[in-house]
Amino acid sequence: MIISGHQPNYLPWLGYFHKMKSCDLFVILDDVLHSRGAITNKNKIKGPEGARLLSVPLAQKKVQIKDVTILNNNRWNSKHRSSLQSCYARAPYWKDYKDLFLTVYDSPGDLLAEFNLRLIQVIRKILNIDTPMVRSSEISGVTGKKGTKIINICRHFGADVCLSGTGARDYNDEEEFKRNNLRLVYQEFKNPQYPQLWGDFIPNLSAVDLIFNCGPASVNYLPKQLIR
Repeated sequence: MIISGHQPNYLPWLGYFHKMKSCDLFVILDDVLHSRGAITNKNKIKGPEGARLLSVPLAQKKVQIKDVTILNNNRWNSKHRSSLQSCYARAPYWKDYKDLFLTVYDSPGDLLAEFNLRLIQVIRKILNIDTPMVRSSEISGVTGKKGTKIINICRHFGADVCLSGTGARDYNDEEEFKRNNLRLVYQEFKNPQYPQLWGDFIPNLSAVDLIFNCGPASVNYLPKQLIR
């Protein structure tokens, strides 16, 4: 059994969904502290000027991610709706998918994680990803931080492989994984090049960029990582 996971980020990039597609269980890490400089509330799309940053304003952020609240008094959701429309109204599949996204912005709610997960569910459905998901806050009896927490989650579900993002190399204790009979595999993902609007290709944007430009063919740009 292969387990992977990540924080519930805003409009995640393709690597997020590649990792989700390549495991047997994807854990939403929502009971970890929201760190300073985290990208949980921001991502980039592409407009005529190039990469455009969308950032959800936060009212409370020095808490666990599941408790991070949105600052909903400045009509940010209308601005994000307008940005998506101005960037992708000319895209081939804007009309096919726009309502699935825009309706989420109509009622964002107060909790960032809940809002982000609604968008994640929309994206993964379009990308035909049916990997089961579980929130770490709903797993009882699991403690620890960083790599240790991941190990304990894997042990809880009886996993024998942990698929980790490359950014975790800095804190993963590979010997600790070995002591717990867990095989640690790092994600191998290179952002694919696909047709885009607005000039030269820009990698590492939100997955919505691929979806609005390529529609049903988006799944062809996201192969599953084979782990033997």
